[in-house]
Amino acid sequence: MKRNRGINRRLPSAFIVTAALGLATLSSQGAHAKPKEAASSAASASAAFRTAAAAAHTSLAANDLAGARTAISGLAPASALETYLAASLRMDLAVRSNDTASQRKALADMLGSGAMPAGQEGYLRYLAGYAALQAGASDEGIDQLQRARALGQTDPHVSLLLVDAYLRRKRPDDAISLLQETIDKQRAAGQAVPVTWYDRGASLAFNRKNWPQLARFYAGRLTEKPTPGDWRTATSSYIFGAAPDKEAQLDLIRLQAATGALASERDVQNYATLAAGQGYSAEAKTVIEAGRSNGELSAVDPVTKPLLASLAPKAVKNLAALKTLPGRSALATGGQAAADSGDALLANAQYAEAVPFYRAALTKGGVDASRVNTRLGIALARSGDLQGAQAAFAQAKGPWADVAAYWNAWVVNQVPAKR
Repeated sequence: MKRNRGINRRLPSAFIVTAALGLATLSSQGAHAKPKEAASSAASASAAFRTAAAAAHTSLAANDLAGARTAISGLAPASALETYLAASLRMDLAVRSNDTASQRKALADMLGSGAMPAGQEGYLRYLAGYAALQAGASDEGIDQLQRARALGQTDPHVSLLLVDAYLRRKRPDDAISLLQETIDKQRAAGQAVPVTWYDRGASLAFNRKNWPQLARFYAGRLTEKPTPGDWRTATSSYIFGAAPDKEAQLDLIRLQAATGALASERDVQNYATLAAGQGYSAEAKTVIEAGRSNGELSAVDPVTKPLLASLAPKAVKNLAALKTLPGRSALATGGQAAADSGDALLANAQYAEAVPFYRAALTKGGVDASRVNTRLGIALARSGDLQGAQAAFAQAKGPWADVAAYWNAWVVNQVPAKR
């Protein structure tokens, strides 16, 4: 697995607390008006304070940091509102000066002032969490970001910052879970998911040897305009890490073939060898012959030349037996016999003919239902019933659910108008 870059923790331009500055502007506009309440009132700011705050705000707007610093240092807040406004001005100055320590102090004062505008606490805790992480205070950052989310902050940047914070504190499982939750919410909202989110999740899942989660991240990634190389990376990483049984491996390699992701002579050799080893002689023979035809294999290839020689008579018998199967699913002696017939037809690309056998296998029972549902989904997908395929894939459990997730991504790519 390639190491992916960390999630971008850059905050939007609204990092400068515009809501707080709006209050400062509002109070400065009334600087020459007769104060209606005493300066000590928790809900008011004195005329003198408003005048001084207006001077600081003007300097900040002009990016006169030295003048702003002087004006702000002269503020003497005497009420909760004045404390909040003074801290917001210090926050603006600290951001413009790239002074993380001062940002943290200003945010702490704003949060502790008791005069925060309604609905602003969540956003301020988001900023406080960011500032804490920038200062290396991971535990404080986690606390602030968790509180921000609890207060309704739905911006994915909040969750992504928290993902990074969890990783700093060596909590990878929490990071994986939250990243998946963030992706799910983004998709549910109809928003595009950056492929870097999927890639980061896949890297984390691979390192944790969490193969179901790896498949889930990669399956999501493969719905975002994948290239043949993307298909190969996603399926090969899963095969290498999870080491699924050979039938499951074969279905993933079949998916590589369907997406143009067989990238080398070795890939074709592996496909043919695996199919032959599972008893699908006709499929293995077809793979070798296609490889030779398109130049991926030479006629004297040391792996497939002897294999093809041994496959030829088996393939003839295999194909002869297949001719007797279509339309006879009801005659299968049991669930496993029906599933075996479905597998043989699937291997020979007789997808529509395989469907009734898989359905019969599920009805008769005595089979691995997850495997049969996955194969049923593949057969339905390859024969054009995309909705039916997705319904079948949804029934797969355990390791076969991982294979189904990859194939379901293929189905999603067949209906771009609905994405």
